[in-house]
Amino acid sequence: MRITNIETLSCEGGWRTHNFVKVSTDEGLVGYSECTCMHSAPMLVAAIKHLGSQVIGQNPLNTEAIVQMLYRTTQRQIGGLAHQAISGIDAALLDIKGKALDVPVYHLFGGPIQERIRVYWTHFGRDVPYRDDVPPARSIADVPAMAAEAKRLGFTAVKTNLGPDASNPDAWWNRNPSGDIANEQLDAVVNWIGAIRDALGPEIGIALDVAFRYKMAGILKLARALEPFRLMWLEAETLDAESLRTVRLGSETPICIGESMRRCHEFKPFLESHALEIIMPDTVWNGITEGKKVADYANTYDILFAPHNSHGTLGTLQAVNLCATLSNFYILEFEYDDLPWRNEIVTDLVEPKDGFLELPTKPGLGTALNEDAIAEHPPSQWRE
Repeated sequence: MRITNIETLSCEGGWRTHNFVKVSTDEGLVGYSECTCMHSAPMLVAAIKHLGSQVIGQNPLNTEAIVQMLYRTTQRQIGGLAHQAISGIDAALLDIKGKALDVPVYHLFGGPIQERIRVYWTHFGRDVPYRDDVPPARSIADVPAMAAEAKRLGFTAVKTNLGPDASNPDAWWNRNPSGDIANEQLDAVVNWIGAIRDALGPEIGIALDVAFRYKMAGILKLARALEPFRLMWLEAETLDAESLRTVRLGSETPICIGESMRRCHEFKPFLESHALEIIMPDTVWNGITEGKKVADYANTYDILFAPHNSHGTLGTLQAVNLCATLSNFYILEFEYDDLPWRNEIVTDLVEPKDGFLELPTKPGLGTALNEDAIAEHPPSQWRE
């Protein structure tokens, strides 16, 4: 069997563009993967097309050899879009391999340890939800309705951002950010998280994501202020492992990081310095094959694995197939509040029940793309 073509498909994804990889073979087997990104879809599509041209004629079952060849091809562009493109190609090849062997992808990595995958509702508390049945969160007064919906659906955990008051674009601290956190903003975040904790109760996990918004002085203040709410984690991005370690040692709030990192070498200093409790690679951006290596590496440091997953149904299944094989799997991010055609562009519905996803049973990743449905929703953020 040989690879005959690699192409990309794209559709509207709301705040991001959904990108997909399609790999065709001379025996008729087709592999799909999701390679969704934010703000850089044209560059990523170009990278997939360029790297895909390098593997035409290769045996798609030789996934490790192909990935290593593409790493050498991009050795002057380590990480970033180059690695995301490789990850998309890798996942589509694994989809083909699973179909060729008539097994789900998780059997290619030792088989399932997890019988089902626990997920949390991410971007909990949008002011303008994508789903009509999700309550908006324009102020703290809206929190009880949000919490009631999460509990009704059976989620055991949620992740939110700063909240409407703290992220107010007209506030002075957002007009002139320094990387520190102003007292007024700190109070607003504490009030927001406190309201969510009161509404959800003590048993449901809460994570807060502030990305690269603050320097470590601000993160430490925030981590300490949030200790009474016993967060599932505080997600704060940095490229400096030692500065993050000072936060972990200076607060009881668990620290999670990793969506912006690629390959084991970028995670290495954070693991070796014990700068975090939970690691969060993105399975779509970092890859399934590399994600397995990162997860096993983290396990040697007793670090929990909770992948970043702000993607659609196919991207979620890429993460599910990986998480099923991991002894240090903790919980998976899930975009419950997403566009209505989320499940129309795939052939198999994927929805959580009581906060868990069942493992796919079909060969490969567990679903295929509906190319006609994708074409009905062209991306609005860019045009080729």
